Formats: sequence, C-alpha cells, structure tokens
Amino acid sequence: MLNLNKWNCFATKFGLMTFVVGTLSFAQSPIRVLFWGGTTTTTHNSRALRDTLTPVFAANNLTLNYREATSHSWLNPDSLAQYDVAFLYTTDQTGTDMSATQLSNFISWIAAGHVAVAFHGSTNTYLNNGTLSANWGNLLGGLFLDHGNGTSDNGGTITFKQPLHASLTGTTALPTSATATGGQPYWDEGRRHKSFTSDTIILARSRMNTVDTATPWIWVRAQGNGWVYYNCSGHDGQTWKRPEFKGQVVQAIKWGAGIATTGLRGRAALQPLLDLHQSQIAVPFDEPHTVRITDMTGKKVFFRSGSKASNYDLSPLPQGAYYLEVLISNKGAFRSLYLQKP
Repeated sequence: MLNLNKWNCFATKFGLMTFVVGTLSFAQSPIRVLFWGGTTTTTHNSRALRDTLTPVFAANNLTLNYREATSHSWLNPDSLAQYDVAFLYTTDQTGTDMSATQLSNFISWIAAGHVAVAFHGSTNTYLNNGTLSANWGNLLGGLFLDHGNGTSDNGGTITFKQPLHASLTGTTALPTSATATGGQPYWDEGRRHKSFTSDTIILARSRMNTVDTATPWIWVRAQGNGWVYYNCSGHDGQTWKRPEFKGQVVQAIKWGAGIATTGLRGRAALQPLLDLHQSQIAVPFDEPHTVRITDMTGKKVFFRSGSKASNYDLSPLPQGAYYLEVLISNKGAFRSLYLQKP
C-alpha cells in the first residue's frame, strides 16, 4: 500500500512538489513560459505567433507570459526567476536592444538549470553586433549563414534522427516544404548555419534540394546545468498553423520543463537528491521501481531495478549529459536531464 505520509515528509524535506495518486489525478502546477517577442510586425511577427499558440499553450498547462520591449527589461535575475522556460522566436535583428549584461543574465539563468527553447529567426538576432553576436551564437549552438544553395530557399524534407530524442517524443516531422511562398501544402524558409559549437547535438536534418547535404535543422546543447533547444522551422503563419509545428513547440517546452506524470519538474525535482548524494540517485520508496539512464543519442547506459529504498551509484558514468528516468510502481514516472560532473 502506498504510504502518502512518507512521501509527503520526503517532499517537504527536500522542497519537492507533492501529488495525489490512486483514483485522483496528479497535481501539476502550470509551466511558466517567458515568450521573448520582437517588435517587428512583418513576416516574423511574434505577436501573431503568440495569438496562434496561446490556446495551444493553455490546453497543455503552459502559462504564457509575452514580453516585448526594446529595453529588454525582463533580462534581470529577479524577473527571469519567475519563469521555468524561455521561448524565443525572433527579436529585432539590429542587435542594438540588448546589453552584454542582459545577455550575461540570460545565460546565467539557463546555466542555473533552466531551458531556452528557440525557433527560426532566433539565430539571426544580433547577427551584426560583434562580440554580442558571437556570444549569442555560442549560446544557441550556431549562427545563421543563409537560406540555402542556389535558388532553393525552402525548408525541404526534414528527417528526425533515430532513436528519437525526448524533446521530439510524440511529435511528427513537418511535410516537405513547397518551393515558393503560397505553395502546397505550405512553404517554410530554408536555413543553414555556421560556427556550430562543439557540444551541439543534432536531432534532425533537412535536405533542401537534390544536391544539398543533410542540413542540421533541430539541435540541443547544454549550458551549465541548463539546456538550449533550437528548431529552424517557423518562418511565418503557414508553418505556425501546422499541427506538426504546434506539437514540436509544446513538446520542446515540456521537455525543457521536465514535465512527467508525477508533476515533478525536471532538474528542479532531482537537484536536492543530486546535491545530497553527489553521484548517487536515491529512490526513497519500498516499492518496485526502475532507474534507467540513456545518453543523448538514446543509447541505454544504466539500468537498475529494485523493490526497496535504494541509492544508486552513478559515478562510473563518464562526464557528460544523460537522460534519466525513474519509474515507480503506482506512481508513474518522473524524468530529468542529468549532468554527470567530474
């Protein structure tokens, strides 16, 4: 029989979110999303994207907070602390509206254990702003290069890398893009990048024409204890209205927040355990459970099962990034990104 008192005591001690099981549904706080908008109302219209995605966010327990100002006043520690995930689409490309201090604040917020989910024109932002541009590119994993070879400027055919990364679980690749605006079933802009960081993990590629090599299209990279996700898709409303695109946005944000059936949020839920036990993960339940860890390609590197409260030593794992799952009988599962330190 499930001992709720034991769980409540454990949750209170470590500051974790409690939940109710059995015939009741799990309690789960909304994910607080910072939508970093841009002031342009032309093709890259953040306001229109906000209006398109707001009902989708609401249906998935995502609280959207849209922020748009040339001062970028929200890029300070107190303001950023209000959010779980940052969602970026594109901002003004002149690069004159964010200071080096504000960028440093944003990077520090991610490194502390948060996630930035970025789409399309994010890698164009601050393209001509010297050091700021380079630091922005390093954060996102690459800098925008061009729209493709020759006359081909469409998104082409996108293929997800297998095994499927957790940020793409349950999603579908967009259909092959048409060759011109207004084409069927839709048109999206081709995008190529340069100056990829060495820690970039490619999750999907696109072939934009018959001679082009498979171009990186979706990727992730670690930033301290946090993560950055980037997806090339989303030039304008033709793509935004596609269910495949909406699904990718929602799943990336849920992955970023570590949402799972228990309502525990990603690294925030596991951090007290990791700090207390260093390279050990503790399962405090005398119930059947499984601990499973895969690397970022989906390869299983650790698997243990037990029936009593146990500590599992993760120190033999090489330094790097892993995806951790703990499945507990009658409680569902919680999942998190885990960074193994030296």
